[in-house]
Order: sequence, then structure tokens, then C-alpha cells
Amino acid sequence: MSALLSLIGWSFLPSLATSSILSFWYRLITRAGDPRPQPGTPTYLKAYKLTNFLVITLYLLYTIYESYNAILLGPNFYKILGAGMRASDRELKGKFRRLTVMYHPDKVGTQGETYFVMLKTAYDTLIDPVMRGAYDRFGPDILEWRNCSSAYDYLIRGVTMMVPYYLGSVLVLVILSVLGKMEFGRYWRFYAFFCMAVLEAFIVTRPFHYFTRIPILNTLLPFEQLALARKVLFTTFIALSQLAPLFQHSRPISGPLTAEALDPQLDRMATLLHRNDAEASTILTQELLPFDADPGMQRMLKKKLEDWMIESAIRSAPDVRDAVGKVIQRRGTDAPAGAKRAG
Repeated sequence: MSALLSLIGWSFLPSLATSSILSFWYRLITRAGDPRPQPGTPTYLKAYKLTNFLVITLYLLYTIYESYNAILLGPNFYKILGAGMRASDRELKGKFRRLTVMYHPDKVGTQGETYFVMLKTAYDTLIDPVMRGAYDRFGPDILEWRNCSSAYDYLIRGVTMMVPYYLGSVLVLVILSVLGKMEFGRYWRFYAFFCMAVLEAFIVTRPFHYFTRIPILNTLLPFEQLALARKVLFTTFIALSQLAPLFQHSRPISGPLTAEALDPQLDRMATLLHRNDAEASTILTQELLPFDADPGMQRMLKKKLEDWMIESAIRSAPDVRDAVGKVIQRRGTDAPAGAKRAG
């Protein structure tokens, strides 16, 4: 259930948070009246990629921390007895005796029966060296395993429980690769998955004290360490699929462009032209403000602008440029760009 909720959260939370942060940021830094970068523009896309990368990275770190904290605060047989993970049999007996005196059903009533049964189960499991070793590596599931009497029996049963998980996961990765899904970092996914399998094999076949020296992991039992590693691996795979579009370059478009593909681009171009026109009109209005109070100056300025526009239209006409070019060629000088050479 928690994996499903995590997958649902990853499906929409990063993109929603990225859009909200960008919207708030542009409202904060954009002056009143100035246009904001719109979705689809290069400026917005660049900011979106950077913000989305930071959001996904922070959400990944938060998810890992939340998983670690949930496992750390969760119950296990040692916590039920109030004993440390390296407690001796003598310490376990002392803890169990004190707790049974405090929570025996004859003393607290029938409401304490469930907790007393839990205490008894925890003590019976940890006081048996074989069951304690199996519990440390495989968790409370060993209570459901029948016909296991030795450490070898529990190890074989634990491995047989792990094999379907890894075979199914590898099959899913292969199918996704064949279908072209999750292409970004797919080889690293297989490599990380292989490392996870090696780590799990190492943990379940080595003594517990190997992992009590690591600062973060020394507070977790081996089966809790494996649960955390699986959650980290699963979450990292999802984060890679979210980060893939940020690092993949857009491929060149092959074949003719369709009207559906051109319409959004034309709309963006029309929007940019409209904004440029509005900005040019604003600048021209500001430049003409000093002449508002002088009608004579306005008339002279209008006449100058009309003459300049007529001159520019004449000079840009092909026939005029051709005639000017011929005259300049007769004088032995370089013709202007765009003029035809005299035949």
C-alpha cells in the first residue's frame, strides 16, 4: 500500500510543485506591467528544467528520510522487550520477567492479553539462537515458516522467498526496455538491481555485527536494512524516470510538419510579435512625450518622419537600387548589397 501511495505521489507531485514554484517566483520578480515568461518559451523551459531537477532531488531525499524514519520508529521484537539489538540471553530474560510482572493478564485484566502474547512471542523468538538469527535477517515472517529447525533451513526458505521478487522485477525491467520505456539510465537500473541482490545475499549470510559499525545502519536490524534498501532502490528508479526528460535532447523532426504541430508554434510567434509591437508602441509614446505641448514641433516631426519613410521606401525598391548600382558601377565604386550588376 505504501509503495502504491509513493508511486501516486511521484506521478503528479513533482510537476505540480514545479509549476507552483515557478508561478510564485515569476510573480515575485516580475514588475507590474511586464510580461512573464510563458510555458513553451526558451526562458520558461530552462527555468522549468532547473526547478524540476531541484524538486525531484529534494523529494527523493525526503522520501528516503521518511522511509528510514518509518522503519526506525516501527516496532520489532527487541523494542517490544525494551532490549538492545546486541542484548544477551540474560538481559532478555530479565527484561521479559519485569514486563510479564507488569502486564500479566492476572494483573491488568483481559485487555492486556494481546500485549502479553506479543511479549511471549518476542521472547520465545529471541531466546532461541536459531530463530533469533533468522528473525534478524528475515523479520517476523519466519513465524509463519513451518518445518524449519536449523539456520540452514531458515536460510534456504528465506532465499526461496526472495527469488520470485527478483525474477519478477528483472522481468519487468526487461519488458520495459524492450518496449522502449525507461530508456534513460536503463543499464544503470540493471546494475543497481544486481548490486541490490548481492547486498541482500551478503546481509543474510553474514553475522549481524558486520553492520553495527555503520553509523546510520547500526540502529536497524538486517531485515530492516534490506527493507530500507529496497525502498531507496524503488524510489530512485522512479526519480530517474522523472529526470529522464530533463537530460534527453529533443530529436530532430523527421518528415513533413503537420498543421497540428505548426499551430502551437505559430501561436507562440504571433504572441511574441504582439508583445514586440506593444513594447515598440510604448517606447515610441515615451519618446514623443516631450513634444506634446508644442504643436509646431509635432508638425515638423511628423513631416520629417513622412520624408524619412518615403526615402526608405524608395531606397528599398528593387528598381531604384538597380539604377543606383549601375551609376555607382560607372563611377568604379562598389555597388550596394542587393543591386544587380550591369550586363
